Amino acid sequence: MGTNPMKHCATCTLEYPDTSRFCKSCGGALTQTVESDAGTTSCPACGAAVKADWRFCKQCAAILEPMATLPSFRIDHNVPSFAPVAPLQPPGTAWPTDEAAEDSPYPPVRDEVECPACGRFNPSESQVCAGCGALLGAGLKKRAQRRRLIAASAVLFSLALVAGGLAIFWYLWGVTVTVMTDPAGATVFMDGKNIGQSREGDGVISVAHVRTGDHSLRVVHDGYDEWKQAFGVEFTNFDKSLNIKLNPTMYKLTVLSSPTGSEVLVDNVSVGTTGEDDGRLETEPFKPGEHVVTVRRDGYREWKQSVKLNGDMTINPTLNPAPVIEENSSSAEDEIKNALEGWAQSTRNRDIDAHMQYYADTLDYYYHLTLVPSSKVREDRSKAFAKFNYLSVQLSNMSVQLDSTGQRATVICDKAFDFRGDYNAFFSGSVQDQLTVNKLGGAWLITGEKELKVYYVNK
Repeated sequence: MGTNPMKHCATCTLEYPDTSRFCKSCGGALTQTVESDAGTTSCPACGAAVKADWRFCKQCAAILEPMATLPSFRIDHNVPSFAPVAPLQPPGTAWPTDEAAEDSPYPPVRDEVECPACGRFNPSESQVCAGCGALLGAGLKKRAQRRRLIAASAVLFSLALVAGGLAIFWYLWGVTVTVMTDPAGATVFMDGKNIGQSREGDGVISVAHVRTGDHSLRVVHDGYDEWKQAFGVEFTNFDKSLNIKLNPTMYKLTVLSSPTGSEVLVDNVSVGTTGEDDGRLETEPFKPGEHVVTVRRDGYREWKQSVKLNGDMTINPTLNPAPVIEENSSSAEDEIKNALEGWAQSTRNRDIDAHMQYYADTLDYYYHLTLVPSSKVREDRSKAFAKFNYLSVQLSNMSVQLDSTGQRATVICDKAFDFRGDYNAFFSGSVQDQLTVNKLGGAWLITGEKELKVYYVNK
């Protein structure tokens, strides 16, 4: 038999046809050898045909025994024992061209993508297969992105629909508007419609389902100025509260007196003097209701009348001349002093009936009160007489000032008092008092009482 040209790997001892250049196991270069046409035998493990000089079975890799000597071979010194390994390509560099790849131990890397449907290779940037039209990697990514975008748009659209529906519902349903008025019992109009009166006690009235937008409010109450207000209801409002405090309506009082130049008092407070030329006085505004107007001038009897203000009012008081008292002024002062001493003595005697005989039926002022009935004085004094079983009142430094009519006088005096009761109850002190007395029915009666100064008080 002749010889068969073969190549062997010096590292792996594998044989290859003469056309092979590199070992498929280690990548090393193959060497040309001339093998003798040795005899063949069978592998004891698998029965495959093997040559006598083989160390391993090519079919099952079994070791052949006895181990034969390696075949003789000829080394080609022009071919290196190991082929150089191609270096790794740095990032961003291109792979070798087809011509350069022929000298590389590795097959060229194709920048292609395989179609999963038909197996055809397409350029990596392709979105569809040129053979069957199926979507490739870039196309699949774009389709996935498009689907995600469509899903997100659908979610946003659904949320917008829900928000729009809620907004429309909230607009149509409206909120509750609560109005609180001071004073209570006021009539409330909303957008020109009478919604009722605020509740007595807390002054609250509520209106449900007031829609979003601008609205108007009007509140009226007898004796108070009308209230008008614009307000808005926003989408963010869950409810709305409005607090309304009405201002009392104030009215002016015009006095046209005869004679002119008369002093005018309203509720026992001087508000001015009528003009000397026209007898006219326009007062500052007063709250509506009952007021006591007093007009007086020296040489005339005092004019007093209760008026009810429901609007601006004009009154025309005419004072009658008063006769001049011819009696000695000192005699009148003595009468007043004697009357007040009797008033103090009735206190010391704790005699409430005798004590009240020194008071007129109505007092122009009683400490901080005005137009006080004598029953109020009796109530206060009865409590003191019952609480204390010892009452001492001493008047001193008494000054009496008569007016020109001799029928009215103002008394300033010092009053020292000492009240004592059971269980060590006591009340003592010293004050400066002002008393107004009028001669009524032939007797000097107290028509006003208050303290001007407190020197000291012990309780």
